[in-house]
Amino acid sequence: VTQYADSPATPAVNEWVDFRCSAHATAVGKSLLGQLDHNGRRDHLARHKMARLTSRTITSDKLLLSRLESQPPTVPVLDLQEYAVGTVCAAVPITAGATVGCLALSLPVEHAHRLRQAADTLNRNAAPVLLSLAI
Repeated sequence: VTQYADSPATPAVNEWVDFRCSAHATAVGKSLLGQLDHNGRRDHLARHKMARLTSRTITSDKLLLSRLESQPPTVPVLDLQEYAVGTVCAAVPITAGATVGCLALSLPVEHAHRLRQAADTLNRNAAPVLLSLAI
């Protein structure tokens, strides 16, 4: 994560595990993995074993790869307490040429009912945000 915005009412997610080792459990990681081809995904998983971070974390590479391959590229990726208990997240992919990235948001689990709508709003506004960052 290179940039984030937070406040006392909306704190950033505590990054307690190295990102490379937690990509399978985060919306950001799954969004980035989803932008790789099948061999790129397998290479990442071969180098970074999937650890159970919460009771909801996917630890089966077969299941994760299946979900990534069935994920439409225009639909936000969700993390429902897979990385951190008490937090839900969404990420939308952003691609500029060969460079991949994503925009993401997190909410306390008590606001999980807002996640889909917030993710859809983020998805609709990703292109203008990308353009503003590029200028």
